[in-house]
Amino acid sequence: MITELHYSGTNTYYIRGSRGSLLWDTGWAGTFQLLCRALGEQDLKLQDIRYLLISHFHPDHMGIAQEIADAGAVIAAAEVQRGFLHAADRVFAQERHTRFLPIREESVRYVSIPESRSFLQELGISGELLHTPGHSADSISLWLDEERAVFVGDLNPLYELELHRGTQIAQSWEKLLALHPKRICYGHARTAVL
Repeated sequence: MITELHYSGTNTYYIRGSRGSLLWDTGWAGTFQLLCRALGEQDLKLQDIRYLLISHFHPDHMGIAQEIADAGAVIAAAEVQRGFLHAADRVFAQERHTRFLPIREESVRYVSIPESRSFLQELGISGELLHTPGHSADSISLWLDEERAVFVGDLNPLYELELHRGTQIAQSWEKLLALHPKRICYGHARTAVL
C-alpha cells in the first residue's frame, strides 16, 4: 500500500509492506508536527514506520529525519549516500528560527544497492534501490515490483528527458525505464501514470 502524504513542499510516501512500513523522504526542518498530523489524517501511525529512506540529502528531503528516527524509525541510507548525510547541516545552521536535529550515526543503517532487495524483504516489500545520480551524486530511486512504481526524488522529470540526452540524468532514466514502470512518484511533481 502506498499513501502519499501532503504536509510540505516535498512529496512524502508511506509504503506499507506485509511485515512493516517505510517512509520515503521528509520535508524541511520544522515540519515534524505537520507530518504527524498528515499521518493521523490517513489513520497511520508514526510508530509503525520501521525505516526512513531518503532519496538524497538535500534540506527539503531530509529535514526531519532525526526526529523520525527519535520516534523509533531507523534511517536506511544506501552505501552510495555515505558521506552525504550531513550535506544540509550548514544550511539549517543558518536558519536559527527553525528546529533542526542533525542525523546521528547510530540512527543510520547502511544498505548496499545489491543487498537492497533482501533489505526491503524484511518489510515484506518486493523491490530494490537503484543509484540514480543526476540531480545529485547521492540520489537513489526506489522500485516496487508489484506496483510497478518508481520513486525518484528530484531526478529531473521524465517529460524533460529530451533536454538531458547524453547526461547522467538520461543514464539514470534509462536504468529506470528498463523496468517498465507504470507509475512515477516524484519529489515535487504530481505522480505520473504511464
